[in-house]
Amino acid sequence: MRLNWIFTWLFFQLLMAAATPPLLAGTPALIEVTDFGENPGNLGMQVYLPAGLEENDPLVVVAHGCFQSVEVVFEHSGWVDMANRYGFALLFPQTNKENEPFGACFRTWYEEHQVRGAGEPWSIRNQIAWMLETHHLDPDRVYMTGQSSGGLVTAVMLASYPELFSAGAIQSAYPYRCANTFEELGPCSQAQKQLDIEEIADLLLEAAPGYTGPRPPVALWHGAGDTLIVPANLDLQLKQWAVALGAVTEKGAEDRIDGQRRVRYPDSEDTVVIETVLVEGMDHAIAIDPDGVRGCGSEAPYIVDVDICAAYWIGRWFGVIPEKD
Repeated sequence: MRLNWIFTWLFFQLLMAAATPPLLAGTPALIEVTDFGENPGNLGMQVYLPAGLEENDPLVVVAHGCFQSVEVVFEHSGWVDMANRYGFALLFPQTNKENEPFGACFRTWYEEHQVRGAGEPWSIRNQIAWMLETHHLDPDRVYMTGQSSGGLVTAVMLASYPELFSAGAIQSAYPYRCANTFEELGPCSQAQKQLDIEEIADLLLEAAPGYTGPRPPVALWHGAGDTLIVPANLDLQLKQWAVALGAVTEKGAEDRIDGQRRVRYPDSEDTVVIETVLVEGMDHAIAIDPDGVRGCGSEAPYIVDVDICAAYWIGRWFGVIPEKD
């Protein structure tokens, strides 16, 4: 009974926030791509190419959340502002209600959508390959981020295809492979499932069989007031990725970015491989700052003005935005 209550409460909260504002007239346009190759995940593909994009420019992959469209993330998250300003391409994988009828979520709790070479991960991998080949972008500067369901599929991609990415950023999520059935979504979201950190770290490492190369550094963002995927998951993800990336969590160095707490964790060679940002005053959402110095985004469902621009600071983490700006 308690599990059913959690699902009912979770989905009611999502529905209450699901009204979608229209795109503004005169905004930059998305480009739909339908011929990117094998698509076992039945995903759509939308692309944004800023004016002046050149060969060997970076690529940032941005994944939407449940009850959220590519169009809303494109218009409101601030990533288009950053792409126009700093010159990088954007790729938006798109799922749908044919795949997942309730909220058009990425299906990260199914085995076939959690692993390399199958389902949604293979579709996204093929979309990235298409972008690199068609637009001659830099294969050494490919990055991925997403919030909620988009954050979960970002974790799947970073684990399953570590050779593709130079860095990633996971927003409002729980650990990779926490939920392996629909019934586990509630306990994972509420940090109520008992997890052995070493075991789930091994699952992350085993997601790319035979791979022994470097793994992409990861930024973890979470709202301190998140009730849908509670902020205790930030620490659980930190512990999981720390094992995979060799981070020395005892050496975490805290600072402030636009007033919010950031902690950076180095590996044994003092290279920062994980950073966490806990955003005070934010629930389950992407952080934007439309009136601030960054000029970033506009409010929409799951996208809120909390005076910090996630797209800017994640872009800094990726290196697509220079630190001097």
